[in-house]
Amino acid sequence: MTENDRITLMHFEQKLHLLLHNYKKLQERNSELESLIEQRENSLKELQLRCDSLEKNYNNLKQAKVITLSDSEIGQTRERLSKLVREIDRCIESLKK
Repeated sequence: MTENDRITLMHFEQKLHLLLHNYKKLQERNSELESLIEQRENSLKELQLRCDSLEKNYNNLKQAKVITLSDSEIGQTRERLSKLVREIDRCIESLKK
């Protein structure tokens, strides 16, 4: 083997070692990223479960509020709506004139 061949072979080996080193670094980085993705997916699932639970609680509270309305509150609400309707009717009549 000539000196030129040895130099070429050394350069090739150096480049091969560098390539293998970079490959190992990329494999490690890939593993880190896969782990991060898994953590994020687990976190997302937990947040989704929490959101579903909070939404269910909110709907339950809305239903409980409707059930706990007393007759007087319903009557007061009807009176206010009637007053608003009469006021709107008056406004419409005055606009017609």
